[in-house]
Amino acid sequence: MPKGLTRAFRMTMLVMIVAANLSAQALAADGVLSIDDGRHVNPIARLVEGHWVAEKCTSGERLAASADQMRVRVSGDLQLAPVRAIAPGSPEWLRLMPTIIELFERREREERVSDRTTNGPRAVDWIYASDGGDRRVYYFEASRRVSSVTADVDHDTDPPGTLRIAVAGFLGESGAALTPLGTKSELRWEQDGQPAGPNRADLTPLGIIGQGNRSIWVMKGHAGTSVWFALYEVAGSGLRTLLTTRSVGC
Repeated sequence: MPKGLTRAFRMTMLVMIVAANLSAQALAADGVLSIDDGRHVNPIARLVEGHWVAEKCTSGERLAASADQMRVRVSGDLQLAPVRAIAPGSPEWLRLMPTIIELFERREREERVSDRTTNGPRAVDWIYASDGGDRRVYYFEASRRVSSVTADVDHDTDPPGTLRIAVAGFLGESGAALTPLGTKSELRWEQDGQPAGPNRADLTPLGIIGQGNRSIWVMKGHAGTSVWFALYEVAGSGLRTLLTTRSVGC
C-alpha cells in the first residue's frame, strides 16, 4: 500500500477509535440505576442517550430474599431524592382523603363496578409524598372489599372469597390545589382462608430520580416472592411508564 494511503488509513482508524471511545464514555456517563438489598447491589436499568433500558441480567432470587430492605442507588449525573410515607390519620393524610375518595368513586363509575361494591367501605391504604421542586407530588393506593359469599353457592366448587377493587394514582399539589396526574384500577378476587401475606403496598416507591427537569419515580412491585420494578415519569401533563423490569436471573 502506498505511503499516502497507509497514512490516511491510519488516520481514519484513529478517528474511529477516538469516536468509539467518546461514544462509550458518553453512554457510561448517562447513569445506572441499581437496587441495594443490604447484601448485594444489582443494576436493573441504565440511561442510554436519554432512554431507559432494562438490564438483561439481574439477581432475582437475591433481590426477592430481602425485598423489604431494598434501597435505590444511582451513578453518573443522576440525582436521587427520597420519598416519605405519610402516617395514617395525620393532618396531611386527612386533608388528602376527600380527593382520593373522589378519584376512587370516579374510577368505579368508569369501570362500571360501583353497583358491585356498594356495600363495601372504602379505605385509603397508603400515601407517599415527594417534597422536591416547586410542588409536592403524592402517590396513593385505596381499595374497597366486598364479600362474595352467598347462600346458594357450593363452597366445595366455588370457595368463598372477597372481591377487591384497588385504585392507585398520583396527585400534584401546587399551593392549595390538588391535581390528578393519573390513576389506574384493578378488580381482584381473593379466596377467604388463604394467607394474606405481609401488609404492604401493591407498588412501593423507593425513590425519585432527577433527570434534568424530569422526575422519575422508582417503584417496586411484588407477587408472592417475585419482585419487579417500574419507572414512572410524573409531570404536570400526566403520567408515563418508562420501563418495567422483572428481577429474574439470566
